[in-house]
Amino acid sequence: MYDIENARQRDGDAAEDRSDRVDEILSRPRLGYGESDPLPESFEDYDGYPEQPDDLTTPDARQFVTELFASPLVTSIDDAIEETTPAANDRMIRREWREAFIKAVELFGGESPEGDDERDENDADSRLAELTGDYPDDMVTPSNPLVVSALYAGHGLSSEEIAEIFSDDGRNVKPDEIRATLRNAGLITATESEDSEPSHRLGGTSMSFRDSGNTGVNINSEAVARDPSISVERADE
Repeated sequence: MYDIENARQRDGDAAEDRSDRVDEILSRPRLGYGESDPLPESFEDYDGYPEQPDDLTTPDARQFVTELFASPLVTSIDDAIEETTPAANDRMIRREWREAFIKAVELFGGESPEGDDERDENDADSRLAELTGDYPDDMVTPSNPLVVSALYAGHGLSSEEIAEIFSDDGRNVKPDEIRATLRNAGLITATESEDSEPSHRLGGTSMSFRDSGNTGVNINSEAVARDPSISVERADE
């Protein structure tokens, strides 16, 4: 059972008493520059990474290249580029890094991971799947209140952490999207800025535009009547 009262008091923050298993899943190394701790084992942060493609062909880069290619998350040179530079999406920059990695393999006598498409089943791309394994894949979306509530109230994740694991597969999910789903589920209350956002609670609202330029709004009066939070004032005709 979920501790609903505790979840509401957290206001989107992580639970302090969540399980060690959740922390282990969330802290797993992830492929990509700045996505987690560096993949090369002897590098404590990204400041020690090569800054330019030419840096890969210096003697100092041997350890970086060797340890990077040894990571189970790096199954191709493209993976290595994703981990090495934040500009991997730029086609020209990616080509320069690819050429540099090929030269580094030739210089250092290592084996390129190119062509190995198998990736560790326990890598970070599966964080969301592991935490939501009880739900069918088509239900696991950032707008599904059941799934998001399970991650927040059940596993103790924060709204930021939930957005991060939904973004593991390349999506760009914002914490505000998760907060909106949690508000709809009644697990957090809206802040002043969030409370000023347009409401979608009228139900069946539609807008029509006429040739005269006037805008008409059709409201589902039955839905409004059932919602005590909505009041409608009529202007004198």
